[in-house]
Amino acid sequence: MTAHALMYADKAAFYHFVANSDERHRYEFVRGWIMQQQAGGTLRHSRLGSCFVTLFSTFLDRTVWAVSGPDRLIDLSGTVRFADALVERIGTATDDSIRTEHPVVIVEVLSPSSEERDLSVKPLEYLSAPSLDTYIVASQDEILCYVWQRRADGTFTEAATEIRGPDKVIEIPALGVSIALADVYRGIKT
Repeated sequence: MTAHALMYADKAAFYHFVANSDERHRYEFVRGWIMQQQAGGTLRHSRLGSCFVTLFSTFLDRTVWAVSGPDRLIDLSGTVRFADALVERIGTATDDSIRTEHPVVIVEVLSPSSEERDLSVKPLEYLSAPSLDTYIVASQDEILCYVWQRRADGTFTEAATEIRGPDKVIEIPALGVSIALADVYRGIKT
């Protein structure tokens, strides 16, 4: 999705802008700029994001974990972004909050216009979150996910692990779940 810079502002002005904006548009905050995100995406993109939301919702205890789709903001030090799927611990944000500062798992689905951002810019932003355990980027073109996971020493590897093929699984020990790529991509032509 293409992004267009609208204006330079601080985070307080960004949240005021979002609260008073047209709900048909999505806005992110990137290093001082309010960015309008292009609305819409392919059916494949939407289905992949929804599959992750459904799988997490199925496997996780709803009294411990909150699972969200693409309508929840992730507020990090210099950016506020949307992701396609998000898991956070219950109690780290109020129920009426539009944002989280404590993501545990973030999922993005690649689009031709977002590939550079999802694979090189966003990892630098997302991996800085102390609460983050796993960042997943799912391809629309093949059964492939790029996965960054926090290691035992608290750091992330610089490069993502490529998990490819319908027989592969993404293990997420922090959540106690395994996500089979066959389940994520079932019925989706790649």
